[in-house]
Amino acid sequence: MITPSSIFFVSVLLVSVLTGFFSRPYFTDRVFYLNEDTYKFSREQDSLVTYHSSTAGPIQVRTDDELHRTLIIGEQSYAIADKSVPYSTKFRVTYPNGHVYSVEDNNGMLLSYDDKGNIVMVIQTYVNGERIKEEGEEDFPPSTLVSAAYSNYHVKRGMPGFLVLALGLLIFGWCSFRYQAFQNLMFRLSPQRLMYENPEPSDFYYFISKVGGIVVMIGSIFVAFKAY
Repeated sequence: MITPSSIFFVSVLLVSVLTGFFSRPYFTDRVFYLNEDTYKFSREQDSLVTYHSSTAGPIQVRTDDELHRTLIIGEQSYAIADKSVPYSTKFRVTYPNGHVYSVEDNNGMLLSYDDKGNIVMVIQTYVNGERIKEEGEEDFPPSTLVSAAYSNYHVKRGMPGFLVLALGLLIFGWCSFRYQAFQNLMFRLSPQRLMYENPEPSDFYYFISKVGGIVVMIGSIFVAFKAY
């Protein structure tokens, strides 16, 4: 016999499997960001790696030798040299216009400096999705170019733990809405019952449990979206 509970749990199982299947690449693929565009690995041929974005043109990284790489964006080439020494990871970034910057890895955070040793503060302004460049501002910050050129600085997106939390909240909400036995259990676990002698759940308590269950189930949807 098909019951509302069986329909609910079969639906939850089906949605969970489909969500996990289609979301897996989002959570497992390592990406990097260039301005507001997201790039992920596309293909590798010899010493040339290509990254694609759904919102911008492809980017290529060419490994010239062990210490030198060239980042190709459109028709522009950016030279990146590894200048690391023991206990200090550093890079030199040379722009097509001849400007040179240094980038230092400070416990995983990439800090950029100009040729005079002054730190480069990156504050980008967008209006209606279009970037507004300040006078003298480069097309791309030095630190993001280093992040693009070296895959160890690529990151995974999202927080899949929120999906697990959302699933738990959904089931909790359904049980609170549907099952009186679960409502009674929550009543017994409530510390408020210690304030009364031989307390028993009231009709109002059952009504609030049902309403609360609906609210929790709706809230679980918003929690799920926080994973992305």
